[in-house]
Amino acid sequence: MKKHLSLLAVFVGGALTSPAQDRPSRDALPRFLQQFDTNDDGIIDEEERQAIADLRSKLRELQRKSIDADQDGRIMRDEIEAAREVLRMKIDERRLEMFRKIAGEDDLMTIDEYATIPGSENLPDFVFEGIFDRLDLDGSGDISVEEFFHRLKPHREPAKRRSRR
Repeated sequence: MKKHLSLLAVFVGGALTSPAQDRPSRDALPRFLQQFDTNDDGIIDEEERQAIADLRSKLRELQRKSIDADQDGRIMRDEIEAAREVLRMKIDERRLEMFRKIAGEDDLMTIDEYATIPGSENLPDFVFEGIFDRLDLDGSGDISVEEFFHRLKPHREPAKRRSRR
């Protein structure tokens, strides 16, 4: 009987400690999900998933209301285009802000400044230099704001749609 109790104690003791060791850490979750792990167990359980779904639904409704300019409950093509234009302007503003942050006060980006763009360190030298040379339209050795924006995908004009006939 003592032998069985000893084995039971080892088994129960192991069962009580091993889940804590095997339990995922909250840090294992992507940063954007950590905020939803309300019980800090490192897992997004069903209730937490439902909370995420509810939040996304509310955000979609807010987005819909922000696009519906006349608040009639219907989103018309002109309201969609107006919302797209606002997004295009925000993208351009963010690009300009990023350019100025990297280029500094002279508003010219040198190759050394260009090398600080996240991800550029992973490019082979010939690709990195090729991209820089392609951006430097006038061959001055620096990239101006105009040159930088010239090669980026334009977000100012709506894309032309093909007819479905």
